[in-house]
Amino acid sequence: MESSTSIPADEVLMAQLWSRFKQGDEKAFDQLTQARYRLLFNYAIRFTKDRDLIKDCLQDLFLELWNRRKAVVETPYVTIYLIKALRNNLFRKLKKEQDWRSSLENGIEPETPVTDEYTAELDWIMSEETAETEQSLRKAVDQLPKRQQEVVFLKFYQGLSNDDIARVMNVEKQTVANFLYRAMMQLRTCLPSRIFN
Repeated sequence: MESSTSIPADEVLMAQLWSRFKQGDEKAFDQLTQARYRLLFNYAIRFTKDRDLIKDCLQDLFLELWNRRKAVVETPYVTIYLIKALRNNLFRKLKKEQDWRSSLENGIEPETPVTDEYTAELDWIMSEETAETEQSLRKAVDQLPKRQQEVVFLKFYQGLSNDDIARVMNVEKQTVANFLYRAMMQLRTCLPSRIFN
């Protein structure tokens, strides 16, 4: 099996903090939570605008991690581990409220084969600098089905590879590519064509 990408320097630091946290180092745990809190919050806001619910989920996640620190696995991909754990916590709570089930059902569409290569054309999402375009883009992304929003967020705002996104979402890599393809097709219809040229 091929390795997808090298681990960023930031993630190496996170893995070091993670090892220290597992040994009971409170300072390392504080650094780790502070370093990833904003990223995790921004990820969760894609699924619900209920900020209190998100804060509760994050607090529960960090408390659970601390209480189970000896049992959690060693991983060089701490950020992916945290995103996946938060995603699971958040979905459990949203399912209890019955909000997530209908969104999830509406977001699932038939499979359409597409390759990773298509996304090379889409670098504009990360590089676009004008506030007007960014605002238009955010509005357009908010119109996507929830799972497509999640894939776009992880791919273009967090910079995860399709392999990493598949691990976070518990889906096949091809499913990630399909969601990206559909999202970009929909964005093309509602954004100015100059963005894609």
